[in-house]
Amino acid sequence: MDEKYEERTGEYEEREDHRLKHAGAIALFLLSPVFSYVMFEFVTGNFVMVLPKNAVLNIVWMFALYLLVFGISGSTRISVPVSSVILYAISLAEAFVVSFRSRPIMMGDVLAVKTAMTVAGSYDYTPTFMMIICGVLLIIWNALAQFVFVRVKGKKKRAAVFSVSAGAVAAFIACFYNFMISGLSLEVNLWDPTTSYAENGYILSSAISIKYLVKKAPGGYSQAKIQEICDKYVDSEKERNGETAAVVASGDAVQPTNIICIMNESLSDLAVDGDFTTNIDYLPFLHSLTENTVKGKLCMPVFGAMTSNSEFEFLIGDSMYLMPRGSVAYQFYVNPGVRSMVSTVRDQGYTPVAMHPYPAENWNRRICYNNMGFSDFMDISAYESRDELRNYISDLSDFKVITEYIEQKANPDDKLFLFNVTMQNHGGYTIPYANFDQEVWLTGDMEGKYPEADMYLSLVKKSDEAFEWLVNYFSQCDQPTMIVMFGDHQPGIEDEFFDEAMGVESAKVPNEQKMVWYETPFVIWTNYDQPSEDMGRLGAIYLSSYVLKRANLSLTPYNEFLLQLSEKLPIIHHLGIWESDGTYHSWEDAESGDYDWKEQLVEYENLVYNHSLDSKTVNEMFSIAK
Repeated sequence: MDEKYEERTGEYEEREDHRLKHAGAIALFLLSPVFSYVMFEFVTGNFVMVLPKNAVLNIVWMFALYLLVFGISGSTRISVPVSSVILYAISLAEAFVVSFRSRPIMMGDVLAVKTAMTVAGSYDYTPTFMMIICGVLLIIWNALAQFVFVRVKGKKKRAAVFSVSAGAVAAFIACFYNFMISGLSLEVNLWDPTTSYAENGYILSSAISIKYLVKKAPGGYSQAKIQEICDKYVDSEKERNGETAAVVASGDAVQPTNIICIMNESLSDLAVDGDFTTNIDYLPFLHSLTENTVKGKLCMPVFGAMTSNSEFEFLIGDSMYLMPRGSVAYQFYVNPGVRSMVSTVRDQGYTPVAMHPYPAENWNRRICYNNMGFSDFMDISAYESRDELRNYISDLSDFKVITEYIEQKANPDDKLFLFNVTMQNHGGYTIPYANFDQEVWLTGDMEGKYPEADMYLSLVKKSDEAFEWLVNYFSQCDQPTMIVMFGDHQPGIEDEFFDEAMGVESAKVPNEQKMVWYETPFVIWTNYDQPSEDMGRLGAIYLSSYVLKRANLSLTPYNEFLLQLSEKLPIIHHLGIWESDGTYHSWEDAESGDYDWKEQLVEYENLVYNHSLDSKTVNEMFSIAK
């Protein structure tokens, strides 16, 4: 009797112990998304900034990951460590990226991971104290998950658990995108994403941003409407191109043999950002250049990163604001045979060549350049044994490759269009280098406060010296040559520098004034006579059309459209629209108001959609009128 009692008691205690372990495992599993959320936001430094409702949504999204992995594995012993490690790794990546470039990891960055990896070695990855603490807690948490766990046994039960888990996750995702985003007014300010990501939490912000990858056609869009716009410009452009050709043939206008366009990595004149002083001028040659020179301030679509979107606006002429929000044009929208500046010069006898002293996979350039019609692309493999500044090919070495390429032409009179993207000034301004000497530094109240800005300004001076060398070289060249140079964006240096230079915190600056952070200098220089001019502020979408016009080349109807649009709206930007007299309009105002340029703006929105987003592009609009 006693033996049976003891046996039953033992079985009961065993069952109770099992139940307790089971309950503990479930509790651990349910608490794991909360743990991951807290850890994630502490690593990124945003814990106190995330709004309560957004914190809950972040946890729900993390729970969806845990649930899905559990459904696949059938064990919390697997799902807890796998999910938690994934989230911890993402938090580390996010924290480092924000520290490097003051901008969170966006969906476009995920798609451009190859580009990110090519420059990853330029940064400092020293873990913070909080990263280490969270890493230790992660190990402890996952060790506990190995002792207290739930495991589903049997194929049928596992299949049922997977079906329920996957179904629940799918239902949540459908509900989120169809109801919750609009119902809860969830948004990401993609032009100030750092603040949005901090307030929303990273995982939630990433989930929200997926909606921006889809772009609907503008209201009233149709192929017939595009053709109607095209018809307004084709005949006039034929006449204009004929007149231009006649003037060139008569010798009264010069058509350059060489057109060299240089998009200089992170080149900018920080003086536009506010007041500061330096020990010496960091752009002395560019500031002094006046003869046969057109200058201005180019308004780029990005700040501190996303080079390819600046490149896209210049070569294609389509505003990134009118593309799906947060997208990288080179990843999605440069299709085979796309009409661009490249095709326009190629159709006029120029050989288009691209050069970039970095791997070809950077921003998917090899494919994009091929789709645009470049005849050749010289990437880092063409720069062996060239001098570096820090760990990038120097601008001087880069420019020497340009001159060597031109010297090696079979016939000096062969027409060449060369598009060059430099690398010297790329981000990573914190690491000291043996091959780089500091020449420029901030003085006055800023002296010694912003070492990244100091390094950057010293790099810019080296770019200025290299450009002086290039101009001097072509000053002695017999072939008529046009050189265009502009910066792709301003540098990702200390936020505090911009705050102090402007005299106000960045978050408090109205959009109209924020435009200065997107300005880079541009110059069009020729080794033959041309009228000098200061063009002031100009949107990047217009520059290639102006280059073609000043080179006395035939234009496409789209080029003519852009030139006419620029006379009324010289800046079309995500921050808003500026009229030629300097009047600023927010996009809400521009879209709701009645202005004399409204019809042209609507036409531009339709043309951009047709050019880059519609599979049925009306190529007549984007090709030289015949």
